[in-house]
Order: sequence, then structure tokens, then C-alpha cells
Amino acid sequence: MKQTNTISRRLGTASRLPALFALLAALLLAGCVGSSLGVGVGVGTGGGGVGVGIGAGSTSVGVGAGGFGVSLNSSGDFLNNGPNEAYLNNKAGIKQLNDGNFEAARKIFTDTLEKYPDLPDSTYYLGLTLIYLGQREAGFGLLKTYREPLFYRATSAVQRMAAYLEKKPELTAEEIHKAMNRERRDGFNRDLQERRELQYGL
Repeated sequence: MKQTNTISRRLGTASRLPALFALLAALLLAGCVGSSLGVGVGVGTGGGGVGVGIGAGSTSVGVGAGGFGVSLNSSGDFLNNGPNEAYLNNKAGIKQLNDGNFEAARKIFTDTLEKYPDLPDSTYYLGLTLIYLGQREAGFGLLKTYREPLFYRATSAVQRMAAYLEKKPELTAEEIHKAMNRERRDGFNRDLQERRELQYGL
């Protein structure tokens, strides 16, 4: 599958700066509200949007900047990017996944990828859905193609963890799901921390 830099084409250099400031603000807010809350950040640009969910817990707080809010549930699921239509599709797919409706989830993520090829969120959650359906080789194979163009640490974390968990046949799909979410979230946090350090010289 050809990888495309979808987000980079949609966001120019100037439009990335407000998004980064919003994300940094969310990190500070996350530290203030405590670990029981999940923080969602939404940033809209033109017809599309980018969002990041940070934190853990069953409660989420939305911080909007002209775009959409992204929720993070108790399973550690969050959505990072994509046009609004894709975001809504993926959110519905995650609900089906968490409700155990795996075939419905697969259809949603597959349909979204047909319209928005290589979208990272859809790729990630379709991979997890295939694992729930018992198609581990296909699921892990898809997870290892995951690419977040603006987030190197998150990309590496997902690919590396997928390759590791693939060798653990004793793990259930639920355990894999949680481990992948945890690693992905940590990767995003490392990316954002590095950007903060570069920006402020900390």
C-alpha cells in the first residue's frame, strides 16, 4: 500500500503552529486535571482537521480550537488525525470494536480507508479489529505499516510493539489492544515532549 503524507499536504507550515500550541496547552492541562481525566484536543484547518487525545481514564475533557474534540475512553483509545468525516467514521468504528461488533467495525474502518487511503487512525484500528477477528497475521501486518507523518516516536512505537506482540500467541486480543494503545500514547507523548523541549529549550 502506497504511503502518502496526507496531513503534510493539508497543513502548511504556518497552520501547524497553532496546532502545536494547542497540543502543548493540552499537555499542561493534563498535568493539572490529574490522571483520572482524559484530555481531547481538536484543531480544525479549512475543510479538514487534526486532533489528539491525551491521557487515561473514563472521563474526557474537550479543548477545541475551531475544530472537533477527540475523546479518549477507559480502554485508552484515541483519534489523532484526519478530515472530520473520517474522524466521525473512526469514532463509530471504535464504538463497534469496544462493543464487540467486530464485523461492523471492520466494515467502517475498511470503508474509511477506501475513501482516505493510508489514514493512520483507520489503519491502526483496522489492524486491531482483524486481531479480534482471529486474523492475527493480517492484523499485525497492517499495524506494522502504520505511519504518522508528523509523529516519528508514535510511528516507531506502534510498529515496534506490533512486531513484538506478534510473537506472543498466548496474549488475548484485549491484552494486545491495551498494550498497543499504551505504547502508541507514550509515543505521542514523547513526540510532544521533544517538540516542547526544542521550542522552549527545556
